[in-house]
Amino acid sequence: MQTIIDCLESAYANWPKRVAYEDENDVVTFTDLYEKARRIGSLLAAHVKARRPVAVIAERGVHVPAMYLGIAYAGCFYVPLATDQPPARNRGLLDFVEASVILTDGNCDGMIEALAPEGTVLALSQADSVDEAMLASRRRQMLCDDPLYVLFTSGSTGVPKGIITSQQAVMDVEEFIKTFSLGPGEIWGSQASFDYIASIRDIYIPLFTGAKTVIIPKKYFSTPRVLFEYVNKHGVTAICWAASALSLCCTLNVFEESSLSTIKKVFFAGSVLPGRHLRTWQENLPDALFVNHYGPTEITASCTYHVVDHMVLHDEVIPIGIPFSNREVFLLGEDGGAVPTGEKGEICVRGICLALGYYKDQEKTRKFFRDNPLTPKFPERIYKTGDIGSFRADGVLLFHGRADRQIKHMGYRIELEEIETAALALAGIDGAACLYDEEKDALCLFHAGKADKRKLALHLRKHLPGFMVPRKFVSLEALPRTGSGKVDFGALREMQNTEKTM
Repeated sequence: MQTIIDCLESAYANWPKRVAYEDENDVVTFTDLYEKARRIGSLLAAHVKARRPVAVIAERGVHVPAMYLGIAYAGCFYVPLATDQPPARNRGLLDFVEASVILTDGNCDGMIEALAPEGTVLALSQADSVDEAMLASRRRQMLCDDPLYVLFTSGSTGVPKGIITSQQAVMDVEEFIKTFSLGPGEIWGSQASFDYIASIRDIYIPLFTGAKTVIIPKKYFSTPRVLFEYVNKHGVTAICWAASALSLCCTLNVFEESSLSTIKKVFFAGSVLPGRHLRTWQENLPDALFVNHYGPTEITASCTYHVVDHMVLHDEVIPIGIPFSNREVFLLGEDGGAVPTGEKGEICVRGICLALGYYKDQEKTRKFFRDNPLTPKFPERIYKTGDIGSFRADGVLLFHGRADRQIKHMGYRIELEEIETAALALAGIDGAACLYDEEKDALCLFHAGKADKRKLALHLRKHLPGFMVPRKFVSLEALPRTGSGKVDFGALREMQNTEKTM
C-alpha cells in the first residue's frame, strides 16, 4: 500500500504547476510543496531519528502542509501545537510527547519563548538543501502503517488524549473522494484549525485530486459578510465546516445582506446542526449538495454520511447516515451483543481508518480499541466510540448522544442531548447545553440566543415530559466552544461549580 509521500510525488508528477494551497498572502503549487517538503525532510532527518515525534508551531497558512509532509519525508510524525492555546497547556503537551525537535515557521517566536523548550528548535528558513541519500534511507524504512500525526482532543478526565494515526488511515480519505466524485476542479474553503481532525480533508484531498484548498482566515468567521466575500472572491466550490460555523452565519443573519455564488457542496459535522439553520442554507443555496457526516478523531474524521435529499423542517434532526466504503459500523449492547434494528446501542467501527491508539496510554487504548465480540473465532480490531445510535429499518444510522451523557434523574434514564435538541427547535435559541448536578439531583440548561428563559421553559414543557424540563436556566451571549467548534462542557462545569461556591 502507498504512503502519503507516494501520494505527494504523484501529485507533483501530475499537476506540477497547479496551485495546491492558497491563503491571504501566498500560494503554493504542487512543485513548491514537493520541493519544500523534501528540504524540510532533509533538515529534520539530520536532527531526529525515524518514527519520533516532531512538534509543529506555526500560524495557519499555506506553509503548514509542507511542514507536515516534510516531517513524513523524515520518517517521523507531526504533533501540532495550537498557537491560540495557553502556553501552560502547550507546555504540558510538549512535555507529554517528549519531542526533541520543534519545527516552526519563524512567526511564533513569542510562543516558543513562553514555552522555554528544552529540545532543538528548527525554522523553515534553515531548510535550504536536499540530502538525497538521507531521504532515500528514511524512505526504505517507511511503512504505510507508520504514524503520521498525533492530534490532541480533550479527555473526560480533563487530561487531553493524544490520538496517534497512521499514514494508511489517512490514505483512506480516498473513500470520501470516491463517494462524492471529487476532482481537480474543486476549490475547498478550509475552516478548521490544522491541529484538528477536520483539517485532514483540507490538507490531503489536493494530493489525491489536484484540487486547491483556500485557507480562510479564522477572523472572518466572526464577520460572516466578509467571510462570504472572501469565499466568493476565491471561487470556493466546496466547504467542510463545523456545524457551529454554519449556525453562526444564520445567527448573525448574514444571508439577509450577502450571498454565496460559487459553492456547490456543503459538508458539515462536529455537532448537531439545527434543522432551521440547515433550511436557511438550503433556501439560499438551492442547487447545492448538503451532507451531514459523523466520525470521531479516532476514526480519521468520517465513518458515516447522510445526503440531505429534501428541504428539512425547522425542528428536524438530521441522521448521521450510512457507512463509507471500507468501513463497517455496527451497534453493541451493554452485554457486548448485537443490537436489533430500531434499538439503541454503542456505535462501533472497524476498518483501516482506525487510529493506532492513544499515545503513551496503553490502558486507554485497550479500553476503546478492542477485539470484536461478534467474531470470537479470530481477532478483529474495532473502536468503541462511546456514542449511542440506532439503525432505522432502511439501514440509516441515527445519533442519540454520548453514553457518558446519559443520566438517571427522578428514577428515569435521560439523554441530555434530547433536552438540548428540544431547546434548539425553538426559534431564538442558537445554542443549548444541558448539565446534570448530581449533588442536587437537578438539570441545568445553558442557552444562547434571543429567546428568554420563560419562553424556553414553556416550550420545553410542551415537548418534554416534566422530569426532563431543567430546573435552572442560564442565559449566555454564546456557549463556550473548543477549537473544533464543539461545546466546551468543561468550561460550563466550571461556571456551574463557581455559582455553587458563591
